[in-house]
Amino acid sequence: MRRLSDAPRLLVLLALARAFHRPLRSRNWLRPGAQADSIDKKPRRNVAKAAQRAASTIRGGVGDVAKGVANRLPGRRKGPLRIALLVEPTPFTHVSGYANRFKEQLKYLKEFGDEVAVATPDDKPEAPDEFMGYPITTLEGFRFPLYAHLCLTGDFKGEARRMVERFKPDVIHASSPGFFALAATGIAKALDVPLVLSYHTHLPVYAERYASWLPFSRSSAWLAIKAAHAFADVTLVTSPQIMDEFKQHHIRNVKVWQKGIDVDIFNPEFRDAATRNVLAPKNPSKTILLYVGRISVEKRLEDVAEVLRARPETVFSIVGGGPHEAELRKFFAEFGDRVHFVGVLRGEALSKAYASADMFVMPSDSETLGFVVIEAMASGLPIVAADAGGIPSIVDHESNGILVKPGDTKAFAAACGRVLDDAGMRERLTTRGRSDAEGWSWRAATKNLREEHYYSAIRRHAALKRERDNGGAGILSYIWPRRMRLWTGQLRRYFSFVFLKFYALAAWVPLRGMSAG
Repeated sequence: MRRLSDAPRLLVLLALARAFHRPLRSRNWLRPGAQADSIDKKPRRNVAKAAQRAASTIRGGVGDVAKGVANRLPGRRKGPLRIALLVEPTPFTHVSGYANRFKEQLKYLKEFGDEVAVATPDDKPEAPDEFMGYPITTLEGFRFPLYAHLCLTGDFKGEARRMVERFKPDVIHASSPGFFALAATGIAKALDVPLVLSYHTHLPVYAERYASWLPFSRSSAWLAIKAAHAFADVTLVTSPQIMDEFKQHHIRNVKVWQKGIDVDIFNPEFRDAATRNVLAPKNPSKTILLYVGRISVEKRLEDVAEVLRARPETVFSIVGGGPHEAELRKFFAEFGDRVHFVGVLRGEALSKAYASADMFVMPSDSETLGFVVIEAMASGLPIVAADAGGIPSIVDHESNGILVKPGDTKAFAAACGRVLDDAGMRERLTTRGRSDAEGWSWRAATKNLREEHYYSAIRRHAALKRERDNGGAGILSYIWPRRMRLWTGQLRRYFSFVFLKFYALAAWVPLRGMSAG
């Protein structure tokens, strides 16, 4: 009789477990695992079926996201996409290699026939309303403390969300890290749209350098990254090295987004004497060491001073601008006119600057890739760079450039001296560098982005949708070992996400200038 009296209680518990289980899954706190994680490894026919079934389940709001997904899977016709691009900082008035990437991306997405809507924060009067015929929603933002170059946003007024809701994209592509990445995650989840996050600034390095006074600054940065990227269908990084770091920290679905350049614009043929006078007004006949990029602390430009001391016949030309320029001018004052700050160059002027120098130096240890290094290689310059970040994925030591341990100024000076003294080495490095750079094109990079990464995100999102809508195993989900691990893992990610909000408040505490690259 005892067992009979307990039966109703057991039934109630089972019903409650079932009732509570589904809402948790719908909020993605219990993220499906096995099927989604292995989706790209399954036969394409199974993926197509999964996408077809998932498409039939999506309702309301942006339900059109899934329309035609099955027809755009690998092995079938890849038609035009509708892409919502949420970018922070703006690629249109902010100067960086990161900005160039997004503008080139838009150029070739136009060629492929894709529809794009852009949302980005900007407070400059010259902020454009459109680019390449694509509409731009300019969001209200705020200036990052002690780094006035950056205009950031959290989409507090919901303008980006409304834009995405109207546009009904097939996929959202947002830049990371940043406040806007958190907003983009919320928008993607609320509207049930596949999310791609591309990672452009290596936050742990910045946190360790600029916020070392905070307890566990580096580990906290990784916690923030994991929290932000846990909800992305695909995470894009700019080099295999960064991808390996992400995987070591158990971030899933990480892929490398190849960069590209225009090898017709960056070409040794642009070398001319007039530009050498621009790079070194009082010393055009000396050997010109060139740096192009943002002038900030993490670029370690002070390391070049050892080269200038060891090689009196050299001058150092710095093309770009940034928050560290005033301090750097004071640091290099001892060299007089042997160090020249050229300012920001664009277009043909930049192409001529590359081609007219004699060597490109990159002592930075914080590059996720080092886009300017590829441009320099295409322009026919020998490369001496730090063996750190994503640079080794471009520079093959002793083949198309020389790599040096980061921060070793004497080794850096010695490497520069080796290249300058050996004409045969210079010829070998420049020839191979130009050849390797020709393998990077914006068209190929954009084609890979849309046909590989965007469709991968769409496939994975569709599979997750199907698994979620099919329900679970009720109370067994809480006692089955695999599901228990899944549940606890999602709780950990959820609290990481909450912690990120507190960590973001540290941005308002005076740091020493962080940047996005």
